[in-house]
This record gives sequence, structure tokens and C-alpha cells, in this order.
Amino acid sequence: MRISKRIPEIVGLVALVFVGACDTLNIANPNDPDRRRALGDPNSIPSVAQGAFQTWYLTSQGGFGEDQYPALTMSVMARSHVAMWNNYHIRYYTGCTTDWAAGGYPAGTCGNLTEGPAYPRAAWANSLAAAERTQIEAMWYGYYASLSSANDALTAIRTIGLDVPGAHMVETMSVLTQALALSGIALNYDQGFIVDYNTDLNSLTLSNRTQVRDAALAKFDEAITLAAADSFLVPGGDWFGGPAVEYTNVSVAQIANTMAARLLAYFPRNAAENATVDWARVAGYASKGISSGASPFNLTFHQDACTSWCDFLKVWSNDMTTMRVHTRVAHMMDPASQPDPWDVSLNHNPSSPDKRLGDGTSREPVAYDTLILRAYPDTNCKKPVGCTGGSDFVWTHTKEFGNKTRGAWHQSAVGQVRYDSLTTCGDNPQGASTGAGDAPMVLAAENDLIWAEALIRGPANLALAATLINHTRVGRGGLPAATAGDPNLLQELQYEQDVELIGSNIAPFYNQRRIDNLEPLTPHEMPVPAQELGVLKLCSGTCYTWGGSSPPNSSAAAPGSSAAVLMQRAPQIWTQMYQGRQASMRASRLLRSLQ
Repeated sequence: MRISKRIPEIVGLVALVFVGACDTLNIANPNDPDRRRALGDPNSIPSVAQGAFQTWYLTSQGGFGEDQYPALTMSVMARSHVAMWNNYHIRYYTGCTTDWAAGGYPAGTCGNLTEGPAYPRAAWANSLAAAERTQIEAMWYGYYASLSSANDALTAIRTIGLDVPGAHMVETMSVLTQALALSGIALNYDQGFIVDYNTDLNSLTLSNRTQVRDAALAKFDEAITLAAADSFLVPGGDWFGGPAVEYTNVSVAQIANTMAARLLAYFPRNAAENATVDWARVAGYASKGISSGASPFNLTFHQDACTSWCDFLKVWSNDMTTMRVHTRVAHMMDPASQPDPWDVSLNHNPSSPDKRLGDGTSREPVAYDTLILRAYPDTNCKKPVGCTGGSDFVWTHTKEFGNKTRGAWHQSAVGQVRYDSLTTCGDNPQGASTGAGDAPMVLAAENDLIWAEALIRGPANLALAATLINHTRVGRGGLPAATAGDPNLLQELQYEQDVELIGSNIAPFYNQRRIDNLEPLTPHEMPVPAQELGVLKLCSGTCYTWGGSSPPNSSAAAPGSSAAVLMQRAPQIWTQMYQGRQASMRASRLLRSLQ
């Protein structure tokens, strides 16, 4: 399949606005005259705002290349998916544990060490000399590039006073993007800059993550208020990747409510912090989120085979040749057939009561089952009793994948296929489809589960919590209904978080982090990248970090430093990252054409 790319153009501080089919990278002088010119045309401002929103999405779901994107690495850190490749520096950051009785693994998670030597989890490599540092740079520069462009759009509307087409919609979406970008910083980093469209950058200093979270929540509240003030429609083709995906102002308010609930619930770095969450406030947001009301919906983006919109998380995690489901999750669905830690001698075809795995057979075309998935086809689909194969997961009779010398803990016989039609999106085509289609980023089920957890941990309404859990537990899994009287109701909810949300976004990492279920030595958050700290003159050489021999996280007060340089550099660094992905994909196309 031929992949063609649109290269982003940056004008002033405008980040990642996709234009035409240009094939060069143009970064204009970021000084004030160019910025004024870029913001002087009211007809360009909707594109500036849309580019900001798109940059947030691509930062979150991996729209740039394998050397930067951290979410797949974090998914393996969370023992949600598993892989042993050097791509995304996965292998470097996902060692095993030889003794973890507190986590339920007295013999550790390494498994049969005849398949490779054990090595421990590592800290984030926060040094300019380390190749692995890129995993903590991508979200920092991506989210701040998004925030920079959203601020520019608001400057044009609120300060310059331009008569922008669809001004109220553009203003609302720009504020929502501000909230989303700051939320991304708060969820992943220990500190950050809180920057608005009217902030004096020269006097701004770093804020701790709690302050960044609260600033994001204030922006979500502002976006909710703006969305309720007037009716509008956000066109799908410009904002969400395709004409089939569009949202009204009512839907935008629901999205903002869900993302606010998500930020509050996922923010804790450990179980102690999780116990202090304002669960009543979480429930308040979630009750008005995307699963509320008569028409629940998923927050969905249309993938175009990675031309302009790309969900690398789904591309990789639904490709049986690149990633599998970790044995921790497979064991939850069928303890009898899927040992955890990995043991090939005990692994056999499943018979799970959860329809999402079922008997592990595949419903794909037979040739695809046998040649690509190495899975048995589901022959029951043509019988009156209906399919018995997994709707979301399949079991491969080869049992293993990848280089076995890289450690048994990187093995698995179960793969995810729920979003399999998107895997022809550029990097690892499987041939199942075109790689184009609607891809949910945040499921209505995720809002349900956050809402249910708030009703269990906070002001109790266990009956409603059980109902919310059952939307997927019964509706998609076919499992016995949860009830208000179940003593393990919280565990039933956490099962759904692991099985239903896998591959949609990085929620499994946040969920494992906040219940102390990340393996020992795993970092719980990211430091400010060394590249940034060097410019800010806060370190030279190896900078502070989290994980490994360092503590997993900290809430320490942030050192002072100005944000002025960051907001000038972030869009340009993001663009350079994106340009690197373009060059890599062009090289891959050339190699394929020569084969």
C-alpha cells in the first residue's frame, strides 16, 4: 500500500497545521512580525485551532514515529500488552522482577529464564547522551506545541478581536484543547508550565503537577460553560479526521466532562494518593460524560491510513506480529489455560467464559487466520449456536512470538484483534483491511467505569455502580452480572478496566499505577526532559529522573524557570520529530519498492 504524507507547516507559534500535499518543512521566523501576520487573517484561525487539537490527538495516540512515542512502552510497563522489541525502547524499559511477593509473584515475573537473562526495570533515561531519552520528550513537546497553537487562536479571538468564522465553536474547542494539553502534562510529568494566551512568559515558572492538574480542570470547566452557551457543530473532516465523525456543542460538553473525570481519577501516582481523590467530584463530571444520557458515544477519530490521522497505539497493539496481550491480562480471562508468569508447557487453547476471548479462535478470513495470526478459525460462526471465538482477542497455536532469548516474560499466546482493521496503517500492515476507518480513543465504557469507581470509592451508590459495570461485563463479556452486594465489586470493575479498555488509550498504565500494581522500580511519572532542563540551565549531563534506583515519583516543589523559551521551541521541536517520521516512512516505502 502506498503511504503519502502531508508535512506540517509552522507559522510563528502555530503547531502542526496540516496543509495541502506539500513535501517540505517550512518553519517561519517565530518573532512577533510573523506571529502578527499569521494571526492577522481571521480565515486562518479555525485551521490554527484545528491544528492544535490534532497535535494533541497525535501526541496522545502516536502520530509520530517509533523513536519517540511512549504509550506503547507504558502499556508494556503496565503489563497490559507485551513486546520485546527495541522499537519505542520497549525492551530497555520493561525488565522483569525476580521476587515480588507483594504483587502476588513470590518467584517474580521473569518466568522460565532459560529463554534469556533477567534484567530489572529501569529509570527514565533523562540524559542527552541516552538514546532512550526520546520516550520522555514526545509528550512534553507535543502537548506544549498543542497548547501554543490553542493560545494563538484565543489571542486572535479574545485579544486581537478578529471576526473569525465560527468564532464560538473555535473558541470553545481552543479552550478544550488547552485543557487537554495541560491534562496530558499533569498525568505524565512531575511538573510543568501553566501557560494561557495572555500569560507573561518571561515571569512564568514551573508549577508542580497538582497545580497543572487544577489549571487543566479550570479549563475543562470553562469549555463546558462555553459549550452550553450556544449551539454549534464541530465538523468531522477538519477536527476528527473524517466526515463520518462530528460532534455538537452538547457532545463537546460531554467530552470535556469525561476528560475532567478522567484527569481526576487517573492523576494519583500511587494507592495512597488514590485514597485522597475527590470521588464525589469525579462522579459529578462522569455523570455528565460521554456515556450519560440517552445516546452514549465513544470519542472517535477517523484514521486515514496514517496520512494525517494515525493511532499508532492500535496499529501496533492489534498486530499479532508486533505485540501481544500480557499474560497478566490473559490469565485474568482464563486462569486455567493462560499461566502468569509465562510457561509454554502449561499454556493451551483457552475456554474463557468471557466472550471477548472465548475459545480463542478467530473470526477473520481463514487465510488471514492461518497465515498471519497463526490462529484457528472459528468454525462455529456458521452454525446455529453462533460464534464461540473471541470478539476482541485470539489465541495462537504457536504459543510464542518474537525472539525467545529476550526473556520469557515477553512471551504471550494471546493477541488483541478488536481494532485489527486499522493495522494496515503504515508501519506494520497485516493485510486485513485498508487501515482506514473510525477508531475510538475514549470509550463510553471508560466513562462508565470511572463513574462506577467513584460510586464505589466515594458517596456510595453500589446498585448504579453495578449497572455501569454490567454494560460491558454482561453486554460485551457475557459474564454473570455484577450486583450491589458483591463483596468483590471493585475487583469486577478493575477486571473491566483491564479487559475492555486495553488498546484504546494508555488508561491501563494510569490504572495500574494508582493501585500500586506497577512492578518494582517502574517509574510512575516522567521528569522534565533533559533537553528542556539544559536550555533552562537547570542541569547539565544527566538530569534528575524517576524509577530504577530513584524513587518512582515525587510531589516536590518545582524549581523556578521561565517558560518563554519553551513556548517558542516546543512547536519547532514537535515538527522536527514529525519530520523524522516522514523521512522514516519515505525510506520504508523506497525499500518496499525495491524488493
